[in-house]
Amino acid sequence: MQTQSTGNGAGAIRTYALALLIFALALVARYGLDYVVPERLPFITFFPAVLIAAFFCGLGPSILVLVLSAAAGAAWTPAPAGASEVAFFVASFLLFIGLSGVNVALVHVLMTTHDKLRQRDHQLEVINRELKHRIKNLFSIANSVCLQTIKSGAATDVMSQSISGRLMAIAAAQDLLTATAADGADLHALTAALVTTLAPHPSRLEIDGPPTQLPADAATPFALVLHELATNALKYGAWSSDAGMVKVVWTKDSALLLFVWREHDGPAVAPPAREGLGRTLISKSLPGATVTHDLKADGLECRIDLPLDGAASA
Repeated sequence: MQTQSTGNGAGAIRTYALALLIFALALVARYGLDYVVPERLPFITFFPAVLIAAFFCGLGPSILVLVLSAAAGAAWTPAPAGASEVAFFVASFLLFIGLSGVNVALVHVLMTTHDKLRQRDHQLEVINRELKHRIKNLFSIANSVCLQTIKSGAATDVMSQSISGRLMAIAAAQDLLTATAADGADLHALTAALVTTLAPHPSRLEIDGPPTQLPADAATPFALVLHELATNALKYGAWSSDAGMVKVVWTKDSALLLFVWREHDGPAVAPPAREGLGRTLISKSLPGATVTHDLKADGLECRIDLPLDGAASA
């Protein structure tokens, strides 16, 4: 912060020094014109000096040049016979301030508008790059999900339902992503969108956790994980019985998300003979995350430790 303030101070000194140089050149030029057109056109070199300062030095330095130029030009203006020199000086000073001040204000508005448009163009360029990157990732994820589901060899109707559900999970994640990659998706909103709709009854689902923003690169994989967990709970786990409960809780430890999916009072679940596609998606969808499964007597406990500082997307 100190370095930035020092740099800003040095930049301000340079712009004011440039403004004073512009005024000095206008003053020298006006002295030179005295040999050509003495006592005529007193402000002729000061009008362009103010405009040049407004374009290249900013508002503050240009106002300084405006005041100095008004005073110098008024001093160069001879008072008519019989008129008060002080009153004529003040009138000339104010007249120049009014005329050139309008130009300074106009240039300032135009330069500010130009800067805003340039910033907007830069933002749009960044957004377009991010959208292209996100679309490419979405096609890659959708292609991978479809291929793996087809390779699982399930029945056609089961396969179509699985593909449809997984694609809808991807779509739900995108609905919660904002236009810029840095914003990511809210974990509570994502969990509610994907899990609540599959719960047999709202009383059989508990969601508890502090406000947490998932990185954009982790939102879609996390959506797939939530969809698989909820689908498995509905088919084989706690929600396949009449009294089973699912509790979803998470905490944050520094830049690490500690997420736990816990099923209670469900039927006894035997370990699978082989790892299916759903288990693979849960275990490997989130690069950088540590995923553990524990089949307890009354239901599954799945724990996900996910870095939130960008490590997951590395």
